[in-house]
Amino acid sequence: MQIIEMERDDWNFFCPATGRPVFTEDGEPNTPALRGSWCHEVPEEPMHLAEELQPLWQTHLETQEAADEGADVVRFLQSVERPNWVAFEITTCGMACGPVWSTAWTVLDLSDSEAGEGG
Repeated sequence: MQIIEMERDDWNFFCPATGRPVFTEDGEPNTPALRGSWCHEVPEEPMHLAEELQPLWQTHLETQEAADEGADVVRFLQSVERPNWVAFEITTCGMACGPVWSTAWTVLDLSDSEAGEGG
């Protein structure tokens, strides 16, 4: 899967397939194109993981555990071969109490038929 790296100073991330914000202000999915997301703070616990990714992710975790390593989101995403699926690695930096950064990975299905509504 292709991974597109981005740096942003806000969380306003819109789906290229639907034109909708990927998440609501409450962090809930807001586009049918969403297939999963991960945060660098807890990479072993993806959110909104699509059914078709769940067994692949579980196998990845088991393989990493057998090698005495932690979850590697980038390695996992690079191993997934799904046409029209793109992962966005977004690093956000803010200055609330000094520089604070966060990296998240969001997988979107950019095919017209899967994105469906609004696309």
